[in-house]
Amino acid sequence: MRPAAVLFDLGGVLLPFDRERRVAAIVSQLGVEADDVRALFDGPLPRRLDLGEADEGDFAAAFAEMADRPITPATARALILSVFEPPNEALWQIAATLRQAVIVGGLSDNPAFVASVFPDGALLDPMIFSSEIGALKPSDTAFAAAEARLGLGGDAVLFIDDGPANIAAARRRGWDAIRFTDNVALVAELAARGLP
Repeated sequence: MRPAAVLFDLGGVLLPFDRERRVAAIVSQLGVEADDVRALFDGPLPRRLDLGEADEGDFAAAFAEMADRPITPATARALILSVFEPPNEALWQIAATLRQAVIVGGLSDNPAFVASVFPDGALLDPMIFSSEIGALKPSDTAFAAAEARLGLGGDAVLFIDDGPANIAAARRRGWDAIRFTDNVALVAELAARGLP
């Protein structure tokens, strides 16, 4: 059955990322130790950011303590976003094509300011960020919030994510789900569901 809505994950799907890329950017800009940066991102602050319990100001304070000099929230935001590589432009185009047939949105464990790295003109509607709903995948709360935003039951939703735990949780909720590995495989999976 063709779904009424397709929800994309961001990180690792529409937005490739590399944590070591961010480490290198922070080391270069702040003159700090790589292990200290890794320790910060392995700590509780990133999860709090994703849940909407912290913001770039909190990261600015953490970076300032690490670098022993003031860091602005704008700089902190840019450093957080440095994890992302250039967007998967071909996949964004696939999403745009899908929009001609179904609702196309996003469900991501990220702060809402990640939307600033979307390609020009790219649209996911609704775009559901964990920071706005206060819940992370693979929690049932996150999937329930997405259903509420869509106004649809799970049996009408197709979810595309690169995380096996998130795929399993979506399927338990009654969603159809595709584990993203590459664009070619995804196109074949979409075609099998009658999607352009």
